[in-house]
Amino acid sequence: MEPIVKNIVDSLSIEEKARLVCGETFFGIAGIPRYDIPHLNVLDGGTGMNYEQLIGDIFSMIKNMGADPETLDMVNTMTPTELKKVINNYFHPERLNVREMKFREIAKKELDRRFAENTANKHGETMAPGCFPTGMLLGATWNPKVVSEVGHALGREARAHGINMLLGTPNINIHRDVLNGRLFEGFSEDPCLIAELAPELSMGVEAEGVASNIKHFAANNQETNRQGIDEMISERALREIYFKGFEACVKKAKPATFMSAYNKINGVACTENKWLLDNVLRKEWGFDGMVVSDWGAVYNQIPALKAGNDVNMPGPVAIDEVMNAINSGELTEEELTKNAARVVSVLVNYAKPDAYEETTGWIAKKSDKAAYDAACEGIVMLKNDNGIFPLDVNGGCGDSVFVQTAGREKFISLCGSSAEHTIDCGTGSAGITTDRTSDVYDSLRENGVNVTLQFPTPDNVKDCSTILCVAGVPGMEGNDRENMRLRPEDEVLLDRMVILKKRNPGLKIGLILNTCGPVNLMGWIDELDGLFMMFLPGMEGGDAMADILCGRVSPSGKLPLTFPKRYKDTPAYLNFPGDGYRTCYGEGIYVGYRYYDKREVEPLYPFGYGLSYCDFDISNMKCDMPVSSVDVVDRKGNISNMKLPVFTDEIRISVDVKNCGPADRGTASEVVQLYISDKNSTIHKPAKELKAFKKVRLEYGETKRVEFGLSLSDFAYFDEDYKSFVSEEGVYTIMIGNSSRNILCTMDVYLDTVSVRHFGMDTNIKTFFENKITRSHLLKFCDTIGMDRGSLYDCYEYEPSTKFKTFVGRFGSMGNSSVAGSLKASDEELKRALDVFLANTGALKVL
Repeated sequence: MEPIVKNIVDSLSIEEKARLVCGETFFGIAGIPRYDIPHLNVLDGGTGMNYEQLIGDIFSMIKNMGADPETLDMVNTMTPTELKKVINNYFHPERLNVREMKFREIAKKELDRRFAENTANKHGETMAPGCFPTGMLLGATWNPKVVSEVGHALGREARAHGINMLLGTPNINIHRDVLNGRLFEGFSEDPCLIAELAPELSMGVEAEGVASNIKHFAANNQETNRQGIDEMISERALREIYFKGFEACVKKAKPATFMSAYNKINGVACTENKWLLDNVLRKEWGFDGMVVSDWGAVYNQIPALKAGNDVNMPGPVAIDEVMNAINSGELTEEELTKNAARVVSVLVNYAKPDAYEETTGWIAKKSDKAAYDAACEGIVMLKNDNGIFPLDVNGGCGDSVFVQTAGREKFISLCGSSAEHTIDCGTGSAGITTDRTSDVYDSLRENGVNVTLQFPTPDNVKDCSTILCVAGVPGMEGNDRENMRLRPEDEVLLDRMVILKKRNPGLKIGLILNTCGPVNLMGWIDELDGLFMMFLPGMEGGDAMADILCGRVSPSGKLPLTFPKRYKDTPAYLNFPGDGYRTCYGEGIYVGYRYYDKREVEPLYPFGYGLSYCDFDISNMKCDMPVSSVDVVDRKGNISNMKLPVFTDEIRISVDVKNCGPADRGTASEVVQLYISDKNSTIHKPAKELKAFKKVRLEYGETKRVEFGLSLSDFAYFDEDYKSFVSEEGVYTIMIGNSSRNILCTMDVYLDTVSVRHFGMDTNIKTFFENKITRSHLLKFCDTIGMDRGSLYDCYEYEPSTKFKTFVGRFGSMGNSSVAGSLKASDEELKRALDVFLANTGALKVL
């Protein structure tokens, strides 16, 4: 604890501590006035400043913390309908009546005050909030630097708005099911990708003097019955899939705050889960920050405080329950002090940031660039047949993007529900009200494209070179999607496009998905010449998409989740969203591509997939360990000699990556992806798992050497029997490619270590007995100590999972002891026999 924090905490009364752990306003945490520490302003902000919350909390503060009598009287008469209209039309005041305009002026006066206080604004300048790409698009960038820049931009805008803590920076819940209403907010279905990207957003935000907030901890993967849904999840799935991103944020970013989730895990609410919040988050991972509840997630305040949930939001929350618990002894002052100290630490470090020396205009310009760069790197090209993209087949946007045919200009028809108005973001916590936006249509026109919003008619279809449909599917908090379908109007347009293409040879048709996740395209995919996934791309999405379509930017995004052919192919199809308030994560660790690979289900597009305007060559795979000759034994006892690199803790793998052009496409980027496969494991594992990646930018003809470092933890799985991560010895296959289904280089390596799964006292009888080498040693051991072999055969037949130490403990002078270490010193023969057996079996190198 920092000395200043300790001094403040030691001086606080019980009532003051109670106020700190009880939310003060809907989006505010109490300050400490006598230390001149102000109220902590909190806001959702993973995709930008949420003005619905911001303006709403301004009026909430007026009601709860006071204002001049005239303003207070007026605000107290404000109806929910009036509030919503003021928020939705804040940037369109012409739509408000006289009374509504007065409410807007109250909010604007407070925002102007904050801008003047926190930036170099001197003349009442204002700034609409930026709308940044959602988590799914950030995941598709596969670029930590780009994510970091978005984090910095979010932090700058938050600080300018007087926001001290930004919720959901980031939201890193796993993409478990494609119908999850908030799927678009999360980064990926893969924990490795999340672990590399998510900490960058957090660090970027906090570098700007704003507290980041990691949410929702943990396994908050559906909106249906989200408040109280009980999720039955194995510890292995939690540790390997659902916790990894959170753990990475703690260890790499050291964030100021976490948010506990609405759901229960295995019967215990996350806000009351001491194992989750104290044992795992704090003791195992070393998190020393503040845990704030999701809004309304505290179902029982005192158990939540005792479990480590420090603040109950939203406010205002009365302190009576806390005070009564202190008086009754249900909650000790020591426990309350721990909670309060973590709140004080955040207040001391983030409640009074210094003002920027730049204006809001400078901040907005930096935000525009961060949002544009992220959109450019995250938009994924999924199909590009018949030269449909880039649109300018003649080699340049602007002056020559259209083709002359018989004296007439060829035109491009742009249609679809998102053609004129891009869906920049989702709704709810991730919703952004702003006038900073772009759309595909206007951006194409600014690029000089001869584009129209009119669908081709029989009279002019011959003059149309391409039809592009921009189809939108919004994402929303509070509701899961019902199905994977597009909007009906977009499905009708696609049907019409296919018909026109069949009747007009040479006509090209393409689809741009402005959607919150994968959609069912099986009715049209074979006829489409081109396909882009632009996700919910933020305020610069229209500009970025147009620049990619015109060839100014080569697409480099890769799918952060598997794109299935149909919903019934997905991992959680039979379990999502569950029955009532209970759902079973029956797929276990087989989330996303892990499931598709294991079941050998063909997706429409695999995890990690994405095309470029350039071709790349990935080759010449090498490692830094010399090749050695190793005699290995498989689980059946067959011995073979293998020549392969052997390592004990770390190994480095490298490949060459070359941009093969074509030359006129210039510079482009490729994502080199490294997967590990362990096909000989003693327990079930995925066919392959992503363990490292790098995005490489190359000029035409350029080659770069890309190197990856792997450590023992990259080869580990969580063992339910031993409640720990285990790295098994044996042969692993290192795979490198540019998607999970396009592996271009492989190499077998041998991890030389001894794990709890190695042959030994903890090995079960079945494993020993079904390996012909260890079986012979086991029978010899029985003979040596005079044990009837029938006992061994009976154990194998009826209790095959019995561990060897338990089996041996039943016989001889060991009596009922369960461990070899309890042998009596006088039983030398049995000890010698055990030593020989363990030496013979433990020396084996296994596949």
